[in-house]
Amino acid sequence: MKKFYTLAFVVATAFGVQAAAFVSPGDGSTWTMAKIAAIDTSGVTAAAGNAYTVAENVTISAGDIFQLEGGITVTLGKGVEIDIEGTALLAPEVRTTITGADAASAGKYIWVKGASETAPVQVKNLDFAYCALKLTPAMGAVVDGCTFRYHQASVSYGTSALQLGGIGGSTEEAYTVTNCTFEYNRRSAIGTASNVSVPLLIENNIFNYNDDQNLNYPHINVTASSSCVIRGNKVLGNREKTLGGGIIVADLLGVTSNAQSLIEDNEVRDCRYGIAVYSIQNAIVRNNTLVNNNTETNPNNGGSGINFYEPKGNGLTAKVYGNHIEGSLWGVTVIGCKNVNLGRTDVPEGDPEYCPGDNKFINNGNGTDADGNLVRYDVYNNSPNTVYAMNNYWYIANGETPAATVFDIADDDTLGEVVYTPWLGSTFSGISAVGTDNILTGVKYYNLQGVESATPFDGVNIVVNEYSNGAKTATKVIR
Repeated sequence: MKKFYTLAFVVATAFGVQAAAFVSPGDGSTWTMAKIAAIDTSGVTAAAGNAYTVAENVTISAGDIFQLEGGITVTLGKGVEIDIEGTALLAPEVRTTITGADAASAGKYIWVKGASETAPVQVKNLDFAYCALKLTPAMGAVVDGCTFRYHQASVSYGTSALQLGGIGGSTEEAYTVTNCTFEYNRRSAIGTASNVSVPLLIENNIFNYNDDQNLNYPHINVTASSSCVIRGNKVLGNREKTLGGGIIVADLLGVTSNAQSLIEDNEVRDCRYGIAVYSIQNAIVRNNTLVNNNTETNPNNGGSGINFYEPKGNGLTAKVYGNHIEGSLWGVTVIGCKNVNLGRTDVPEGDPEYCPGDNKFINNGNGTDADGNLVRYDVYNNSPNTVYAMNNYWYIANGETPAATVFDIADDDTLGEVVYTPWLGSTFSGISAVGTDNILTGVKYYNLQGVESATPFDGVNIVVNEYSNGAKTATKVIR
């Protein structure tokens, strides 16, 4: 028998009493979808096949517990949200689906505020479609093994399928996102709040064809993080959506002091740009594979494999090594910044300025010269500082030097020098032949003894990337 429960409010209409938002009592009770659906006026109804429809907002009050059952499908009505101010148990053993009806009737999100949390919120085995997950608990969160598809971004729905940090966030407890898949979302896949800094780990996820709205949003959009690690992710853009970027790490509002960023072992293809590092921070960008990030139709507006941007030059420092940068409109661009180091080997290895280089630059550039050849830009130093780029590979013709692919003081006397001597060589091959229409489906790491791992080994790794058409590529990286 269904029960009746006190609601936040009841709306009377000409057609009778309409279901209104359900609010739990805050008395320490535990709530499931089945229990809420048993209340006639909750706005939640049960259907055959372990399915539930949520027609009105649901709030689980501080002190109460929400436990999501396994093996069910929850369909949120248009603009509907589930707010969890109490404890959220969102890790069922059996996969569970949270969805909106379709793009025109998308749900809003599940918002975990976490006022009652005493440990990081666990979110596992969930499939989201046509709605988002918003996490702002002060104790942080762990998101693992979930999928996020078709989020319909807007001002009220948020700009990311997975929204991390904000009101209730913390500068102490970390948010981690691992082993998830993000596809066909309208804007960013993952986004953070710009007004609250939180530690982040984003590792071993797959991102395909996000920014479907084509509005200059990256797949991964970190706008404030005191300590950010983005590792081992596979990002594939849609070349028909020319404005979608790869990865951004920034501190746009200056809320973080001494921010530390590590961006390593990622693969980014077919985006407007590969990796962008903005604002004051200390960054390490290493062992990333960045190929054909050139969909920007106007080179003056972007198209870098890696872009460092901090025009006042007050504090962005970076070490950049072991990266493969191919087919970008600009290979690496440095705008302002304090010290961007692409390789410095004229000092001892223990010196703070030492950087091994070992970056590979292939066919980066835009426009053509009088003979119809690509005008190459592997490194563009748009700053007054010296940029060290020693010990790198440059895809240049016999008799050429890297000067043919560098823009610096030799081209504009207001700019700093790019120091590229010594360099490692120019006889190596590109990897863009895998194709632009293949979706990256997995990656494996092997050490020199042939031992396989899902995560990189310390030292030398052979990285094997697998694609949807059966193609594979192998590259050597040093971690």
